[in-house]
Amino acid sequence: MKSLEQRLRALEDRNGIEELRATYCFLVDDGKFDELVERCFTDDARCDFRDARGAIAPLVSTGHTEIRAFFGQVVAALLGDMSHTVHNHRIVVDGDTARGECYFELTATSPATNEAVVGAGRYLDRYRRVDGVWRFAERVAVIGHMAPLAEGWVRQRLLRALTGA
Repeated sequence: MKSLEQRLRALEDRNGIEELRATYCFLVDDGKFDELVERCFTDDARCDFRDARGAIAPLVSTGHTEIRAFFGQVVAALLGDMSHTVHNHRIVVDGDTARGECYFELTATSPATNEAVVGAGRYLDRYRRVDGVWRFAERVAVIGHMAPLAEGWVRQRLLRALTGA
């Protein structure tokens, strides 16, 4: 049986990781990409955003400079006025590293067309505690759907801007 100290530490670790995920959402939605990278990612972090069905090549960035450019150039160009949430958290902690997954859902507008957009998928994460604070060492976003709200996510699986269709 785990001691009270071990159980408290497990709860604090889980809470720290859930807070990291929430902070990530707020900073992305607010377009605060410099703060996002500095507060949420390890120096050697890797981001990998991909379509669950393989319709587009994965968008991979490594390290602060590439991750900042990805959010500032790609995400900002594709999704405006975004509001996204995470839920159904699963987290496994092993000392100063952890792994986890959660679902995400979002609403946004397409800056290119000004259409309302809906999207959802799953984040697959690896975390590392750096100076006592949990950060993403890797964030893989597996996009299940992202489509204009008017067309619905079943008919139009990915934003036309992503696929060129």
